[in-house]
Amino acid sequence: MVKQNFQPEHTPISPSDGSENLSTTIKFSEICKLSELSFDPNAVPIWELVAEISAQVPDEEWQKLPTDLARRFDYYQKQKQGKD
Repeated sequence: MVKQNFQPEHTPISPSDGSENLSTTIKFSEICKLSELSFDPNAVPIWELVAEISAQVPDEEWQKLPTDLARRFDYYQKQKQGKD
């Protein structure tokens, strides 16, 4: 993969609480053009990797997750950050 030296026009804004999120962890020097990416037809599909990893988690741990986690992810994420 060819790395492109990318200089943003504006400095990325960090969250006011000092926490990191995806936008603060991207290294702009590692962004490349889509046309420069190569496709590996032998790569394991991401959904298979997720299934393999999630199968290693015991059922009792999955049951601890809130039933509305997907819908209220931001709420639970903020709630957790308040405890740290």
